[in-house]
Amino acid sequence: MKLADGIMKYLEASDVEFLFGIPAGIIGPLYDSVIDVGIQPIITKNEAGAAYMAARYASTSGKLGVCVGAGAVGVSNMMNGIADAMRAKAPLLIISGYINRWQMGKGAIQELDGQDMVRSVTKYSNTVMEEADVLTELDKAVRIALTPPCGPVYISIPIDVQRMDVSGSIPAPAVLSELQAVKPDPAQLERTAALLNQSAQGLIMVGRGGRGFSAEIMELSQRLQWPIITTPAGKGIVPADFPLNLGNYGFSSTDAASEYVNSKAPSCVLILGTSLGEASTCNFNEVLVAGRTVIHVDRDARELGKVFKIDEGIHGDLKDVLPFLIASTTASTARYQKPALLNEPYQRNHTGLSLRLFLEKLRSVMPSDTRYVCDIGEFSNFVLKYLEIPEGGDFEMNLDYGAMGSAIAGGAGLHAADPSRPVAVLAGDGCFFMNGMEIMTAKEYRMPITYFIINNAMLSYVDRGQQFLYKRSIPDYKQERISIAEMMRVAGVNAMSINRLEEVAYIPAFVRGMEGPCVIEVNTDGSEPAPILDRLKALVK
Repeated sequence: MKLADGIMKYLEASDVEFLFGIPAGIIGPLYDSVIDVGIQPIITKNEAGAAYMAARYASTSGKLGVCVGAGAVGVSNMMNGIADAMRAKAPLLIISGYINRWQMGKGAIQELDGQDMVRSVTKYSNTVMEEADVLTELDKAVRIALTPPCGPVYISIPIDVQRMDVSGSIPAPAVLSELQAVKPDPAQLERTAALLNQSAQGLIMVGRGGRGFSAEIMELSQRLQWPIITTPAGKGIVPADFPLNLGNYGFSSTDAASEYVNSKAPSCVLILGTSLGEASTCNFNEVLVAGRTVIHVDRDARELGKVFKIDEGIHGDLKDVLPFLIASTTASTARYQKPALLNEPYQRNHTGLSLRLFLEKLRSVMPSDTRYVCDIGEFSNFVLKYLEIPEGGDFEMNLDYGAMGSAIAGGAGLHAADPSRPVAVLAGDGCFFMNGMEIMTAKEYRMPITYFIINNAMLSYVDRGQQFLYKRSIPDYKQERISIAEMMRVAGVNAMSINRLEEVAYIPAFVRGMEGPCVIEVNTDGSEPAPILDRLKALVK
């Protein structure tokens, strides 16, 4: 058995479902071997798209994502996707080929050291030069990727090594329940419960780490009668209709979330599963914690106390922490009254279609269990503030790294992780021009993904930022309007354009019975003021 065969058999035994990437000569043996195992190759249009897909598959499913491509140029193209996985703490394995060992140092085609290139954005990085070490190194890398805090790992294997015979046996796959156990300290749990019981009013902040624990988080919130705010990465974990959910906080906070944080009401803040980055804290604004008892729970011990001083930090998994806190806290007799409106009423202060009103209507025309994945741009400020995720729905975004085009490619990763639920991508025209061809990947694999492309024919975030910071801008930020819907129709993708709010009513019929992707182009003129002031101020601070 060749090493390439052994690698694929190991990955299959490790429950790997998909192999995202682009084949090339120096990784050819692996793509030949994948034919003989039950792993589905997803061939993308660019290695960047492959890495984004694998990262989003991993971050939403918790399973190992695998991305395979050529060394040198392939790894260079993957860099943003690898960094995206690093910031999202997604378990991602990148395998790249490398030139023959006898060619090294002679100027061979595609000779470049990928190991050092990716070192700063991976948990582990190695080029395996000896055939006897390949499977051991692969098993080591996979275990590192899946050990909390999870993250990407990189293995490079020369093509001549891939063709060598396996020596020894294939390692047994890791047992996730053992690998990922992060047990909290019982004494810390007791102290935390006591602090919660001593605080009459408080606040629960939910980040990405709360995924999968919606029911327990809501039960604790109801028991304490403490309202919830969610970070951008935690949006959708708690349904918008939950009576104690005040919505997004940090980057483009809802008015209700911002007002409660800035009020004197909460004496304690319980922070669950967030690194408290810039996007989650209004540029590290201490108003979130000032004068309050601060409790932080996270599977990554490095996050505890990193941004704000805390009174109690629990290094543990929410699956252990939340049941204990529910059982050990006293049910409040008070009743928190959620504001009737999370945001100030809409005012017509622009021309053209209102993106705010479009997003507020979207939940009524899309299936309630839709999984939204949001890209990066000015439109994402509107999405975080105004799009409501109902019960049964979900939301995915990696604002911490903030790579434009990541969600257009990443949408396919969400579909691969759970094909039983609809997926909708929210992206701008700038995102489309960066990674839009991955919509063709969805077409070729018949993935029924709805792509909402907000087209304002300009780099509006940049333009507004320049005007705010420097009182002038560059005319080149505004571009000739191109119909993305027409482009997609020529490529064989169903597409429609929305120019007026009334046309939102056509969406249910358009997306019904999809057998592949569709594109809904939302044309705006970019004149609607976006809730971006916090971000612009952060650039000056």
